[in-house]
Amino acid sequence: MTVFCLLAFSAFANDLTVDRNRIQVNDLITITLSLEGTFAPSDEPMIPVNNLAIVGEPSVSSEFTWINGQVTRRKVYRYRARPLASGAARVGPLVLNASDGQRETLRAIAIEVIPDRASGSNDPEVVLRELVASGREPLFVIAEINKTNAYVGEPVTVTWWLYNAAVVQQWQIATVPKLVEFWVEEQQRNETPERVYVGDVMVQRVPVRRVVLFPLQSGHLIIGGVTVQASVLRRRSSGPFGIFAGELIESSFTSASLGLDVKAIPEGGALDAVGDLSLACASPLQKNAGPVVLRITLSGLGNLRAASPPRFEEKVAGTVQVEGGEVTVVRDEGAFAMSRQWRYLIFPERSGLLDLPPLSMRIFDPASGTRRELRCGTSFVNAVTAQAPEAALPAVTPSSRPLPWPLIIGAIALVFAALVFVPRLLRELKLRRDVQEIVRGATPAEIRARIEERVSIDLRESSERGDAMRALRSLLDAAERDRDIAVDGEQEIARRVRDVLESARK
Repeated sequence: MTVFCLLAFSAFANDLTVDRNRIQVNDLITITLSLEGTFAPSDEPMIPVNNLAIVGEPSVSSEFTWINGQVTRRKVYRYRARPLASGAARVGPLVLNASDGQRETLRAIAIEVIPDRASGSNDPEVVLRELVASGREPLFVIAEINKTNAYVGEPVTVTWWLYNAAVVQQWQIATVPKLVEFWVEEQQRNETPERVYVGDVMVQRVPVRRVVLFPLQSGHLIIGGVTVQASVLRRRSSGPFGIFAGELIESSFTSASLGLDVKAIPEGGALDAVGDLSLACASPLQKNAGPVVLRITLSGLGNLRAASPPRFEEKVAGTVQVEGGEVTVVRDEGAFAMSRQWRYLIFPERSGLLDLPPLSMRIFDPASGTRRELRCGTSFVNAVTAQAPEAALPAVTPSSRPLPWPLIIGAIALVFAALVFVPRLLRELKLRRDVQEIVRGATPAEIRARIEERVSIDLRESSERGDAMRALRSLLDAAERDRDIAVDGEQEIARRVRDVLESARK
């Protein structure tokens, strides 16, 4: 929003303020930065904050005043910020650098962030009671976990629910926990709200995030909260038209953290996977005298992305290659499972009956807390000798290697881009140098003389060239009469000099 003021004007001053110096963890504060004159930049300033997070983009307003031929401008930035944790917080200090070389430092502002009793629990009744008692909006997030004790690598499901008994215009997830101590698998969620009772109050709830976590280390691990920010309509009256009257306020809530006790897997040798898993083995097949193909599928509740393929218990009469390892994940609401498939390619040493020994792998089952062995039995196939790809393909010589077409095409594209854009860049750089040589440290009369030395344009000429030259001469004449060219005026002169040079080169 821009406001033009032609009335009496009092001097502005650079200022950094906050609307409150004491807030709760789930409150939002407004940070206001006022900049005047040459301190008002065209780019958004970055305000340093500690134990706070800036939410969204700031709102910006500009004010211009005109008094006795002097223009003064002012910009006001308003930021919204939320606390990260209880304790001390700070806004600033902010160092300002003006376009004319001035420098000013705005002092830091101390803020006290007090704990929020409502955000310390994942019991919906407790949270709702605290919010209502403190006169805050009944909108909050609750975290649920399906178990509080697990082994390393055991899947744990966490769901964050948004409870709402307010008139919400819009909402969004502001932050999510980093979960660096877990392997995370996101689940699909049904975002259709459902109505539930919290105590004797009916509210809506919807899952905002659901993940399956696989702990990567033992110990007491913390699962951080999810922060939801919303625009809530607060009603001013309870009459029949109360639903149409009110004020829109910003609300923020962070769910309480969850604790998970993770136990190390008991000693007993290396493992190939962790989870409630099963192994399925298809019958071996051979087609067109090719390799014998044996498909193995590992499936169940576990992190199979880190699983190792099963191993033959005895030597195979042929060359073995393992391919595949693709992972399929079931992410339906309320269900989670993984499957991974490998393809064993066996190139028999001789034709005849091929005996494939058993395949096995060792897993840890968290449900029983024991190690198990998954096994595929012996299988047989009447095979024909097949040669492995390494022996069947001829040696690749430098002359027979395929051309690296992607590299060639990329090189051609780079050359084409250089031919197109480099000349334009050189012309732009030369134009900027010419403009600087003409206007740098020069008076209006000197600028007029320098431009006339470089170009010859008749002021009476009816063309784009003539328009550019007449606009420049008009501005130079006005600046020469005033004997004082402001910063904005110098920039405008440079722009019009550029227009003249560009039009003269066309």
